[in-house]
Amino acid sequence: MKEEYEHYKTIRVIEYGMVIVILLIVLIILLPSVITITNNMAEDSAVTSTKNIVDSIKAIYTNMNLKNEVALPFEVVFEKDDYTFYEMGKKVNYEITLNIKIDGQLPTSGSILINKDGTTTVKDLTFGSIKCNQKNDQNLICTKNNN
Repeated sequence: MKEEYEHYKTIRVIEYGMVIVILLIVLIILLPSVITITNNMAEDSAVTSTKNIVDSIKAIYTNMNLKNEVALPFEVVFEKDDYTFYEMGKKVNYEITLNIKIDGQLPTSGSILINKDGTTTVKDLTFGSIKCNQKNDQNLICTKNNN
């Protein structure tokens, strides 16, 4: 009787061991795909946030231009949780509060510039480990920082 119990106990240990090995193999196979998916989602999120911020800054510029003349180039520089407006390279403190309104997160650093010809340039707009760049309304490129 005891030998029979030991035999079943050994078989159970082997079965559990095989289940663990199979689960580890599945995990090893799926892990690169999951990492790729999360990286792609982070990049897509950064692209969407950047486009929303650019649209918001264009709306702010247009609104300010309707109220009084606003000079180009018009730039917004982001630092941590704050941003600063510049006209023709000079810091500007407007009488009214200008808020960038977006659904998503604000970048921790970088800048967005509306050039004299009306095109936009995005320079090193950083969302966590993702940086976005765009020159004169060309393709927006967001890539992961490997630092």
